[in-house]
Amino acid sequence: MGKGIKLRHLIWLKIFKRKSGYLRGRLWGDRAMEIILSTLLIVFTIPVVLIIIPIILAIHGRPVFYAGNRYGWNKRLFIMYKFRTLPREFEAENHGTLVSYLQGYRLPWFSRFLRDTRLDEIPQLYNVLKGDMDLIGPRPVRPAVYEKACRKIRDYDKRFEVKPGLVGYSQLFTPHSAPKRIRSAIDNRATKYKKGMSEFLILVLAAFAASSACVQLLFRHALSISFKGRFFRNYNEKRGLDRKKITKGTVAFAHDEAFERGFSEEKILCGILYDMNEEYFRMDSNEKIDTTQTQFVITATIKKRFSILKSMPVKKSAYCHGEIFRCYENLNKDHKYSYIFRYRPVTDLNQYFVDQYFLKKGMMLYVF
Repeated sequence: MGKGIKLRHLIWLKIFKRKSGYLRGRLWGDRAMEIILSTLLIVFTIPVVLIIIPIILAIHGRPVFYAGNRYGWNKRLFIMYKFRTLPREFEAENHGTLVSYLQGYRLPWFSRFLRDTRLDEIPQLYNVLKGDMDLIGPRPVRPAVYEKACRKIRDYDKRFEVKPGLVGYSQLFTPHSAPKRIRSAIDNRATKYKKGMSEFLILVLAAFAASSACVQLLFRHALSISFKGRFFRNYNEKRGLDRKKITKGTVAFAHDEAFERGFSEEKILCGILYDMNEEYFRMDSNEKIDTTQTQFVITATIKKRFSILKSMPVKKSAYCHGEIFRCYENLNKDHKYSYIFRYRPVTDLNQYFVDQYFLKKGMMLYVF
């Protein structure tokens, strides 16, 4: 009997289970649900689309939509659609690389808003309706990025065993700068099982995160328009990057050789980390710094809002190189000097720490 059970089990797997991670017996049902949900979402987002389109026309002109090649199920190419957030010539000039502030281009605020809230991806509901994508799955990858940065990552190609998704696990829980290996491991979770209820909950969570991000970013933008910080007024427009206030942040200088490997025993606390963005941070200190270039460790206190360890804040650190961009003397303040540092993390992993814990770029950070 035991062998019979095993044989029936193997037959069931052969008939119903596909190598791609889809259950053949549920394929048509899942597809019908994708069509129904994507149609409803298209109808619900029509008012948002009618607001976005004229603003894009005013900023970038035509065309409103971006269409680009992406790898899909079984590594087949398909055309993916988005609202356009970049000038038409940008991708051609940068050979398909991902946009970064390091390239010197500054996105208009509304374009950053669309990207940060993922509203620029609303047109991909059409891809879901066509059958190119699922609502939940690994995010589609462009061929140029795959060849340059992803091909050699172990098990990266598992993502092609299912359709790419409008919402990805790594997209929700990590910033764009997260190392590709980390994002790949998270996204591979979506290739193992296709469970309707869990995916529906992820979709609801993503919608709530996007709504929360919209409210918070619009509120911050309104505040930034009505009130400009005295220390950043002279070059805020030039950078075009949003600043984040740091909770109980510190800056410590490091001088030993171990610094390059991401750890340092010799640290000298120098000041308070006040706020920062992708290029600069402000440090308040009573120390007069003579050198213009230095290496340092920045630290922030992270609160776990939904955890049994909520009363135990966690400290996160990142190792950086940098130079003093500007120095101010403060009168009648707790700290005598305010320094503006231009910084760069020493490794990709430290860049991830900065984006995740200091700049709080992950979508779920707008919720938790």
